[in-house]
Amino acid sequence: MSLQLKMNVVRARQPLGDLYIGTMASRDLWEIADYDMREIREQKDNIYLATGVQRELSEKRVQEIAAYVQTIDATFPTAVVLAISTECVSLTESADGCLKMSLRSELVPDPAGGLFGYERVARVIDGQHRIEGLRRAGKEDFDVNVAILVDADIEDQARVFATVNLAQTKVSKSLVYDLFSYSTSNSPERVAHSVCLSLDQAEGSPLQSRIKRLGTATPGRFAPEPLSQATVVEGLLSHMVADKKQLIADRDWARRGKAFRDITEVEARKLVLRRFFLSGRDVDLAELMWNYFDAVKRRWPVAWEVGGTGQMLPRTNGFRALIRFFKDAYNELAVPGSVISTGEFSRIFEKSTIQDADFNTENYPPGTSGETRLYRDLLKTVGR
Repeated sequence: MSLQLKMNVVRARQPLGDLYIGTMASRDLWEIADYDMREIREQKDNIYLATGVQRELSEKRVQEIAAYVQTIDATFPTAVVLAISTECVSLTESADGCLKMSLRSELVPDPAGGLFGYERVARVIDGQHRIEGLRRAGKEDFDVNVAILVDADIEDQARVFATVNLAQTKVSKSLVYDLFSYSTSNSPERVAHSVCLSLDQAEGSPLQSRIKRLGTATPGRFAPEPLSQATVVEGLLSHMVADKKQLIADRDWARRGKAFRDITEVEARKLVLRRFFLSGRDVDLAELMWNYFDAVKRRWPVAWEVGGTGQMLPRTNGFRALIRFFKDAYNELAVPGSVISTGEFSRIFEKSTIQDADFNTENYPPGTSGETRLYRDLLKTVGR
């Protein structure tokens, strides 16, 4: 007995060889596909060889995709790339010129202990996390576009994998977050983006003209912009959602037009900006963050100025330490959901023994070590 799959395909002639493009139901895909993991295997005479092409599956990534494919706007516009042996493929051209591909897979005992299993005939070159996420979510009828290489040897498979994963230019996170300005429904990213723009553009803001929108220098600005849009947005998001799964769920919930439920006091103490998001209080959230960073500016006016080398407070490391400390300062002062004044935040910072001259890269070096050191020094002001 064998598994038979048939689908219409389009042939794309390319220098590496013909590529066949079609669609396949997700269940069929995970039943015939195998992940050829790159691993080190011991051979005879203590010789170790590296085999396979794929990276190891990331459980976190699989879980995020499993959550994503159940949302209302889930889509995979790019193809899963497969390599299939010519022995398992037959191609026929119909009278109307359409090309049909048939795939065959023999039924074999399931090594995992199930009653049946199909011998995998397709090696996944790119897309293993998407396939596994669909399988984990039980989405059997999600049509996936596939690009199939027939009889590609291991060298060609490795070359395609490297091209797909290394040769592409990564999109700036700042650009991605900026696109949420088009969103017509509420989402943590949209709210964080809106607040970020307010802090950057409003006259008198402590962060006015300091944020590079789209990750590059803003046209018409000649003063330094020490922060990227992504840094600010991700800092705000860290106090709105616990992880990416919750971020996906929130976005989907809003797209379905459902009202968000409130959270408990315990939950609100952990995610101190979440109530502002849930109730759509963007303006209040922007005011709160304005007041917080205005208190920083007043406590350390010299260190807050952008200019010169070695200053870290107004830059990425300083911002990340300050946004981490925000949770502790805010919980010290109020019940989450309240708007705290600049003066109230100032009372926290006035306790600090850190001086303007201390904010240098010798005391707080670049990277997470400097960020963490400053965060811990700030924690001392609230007795933690």
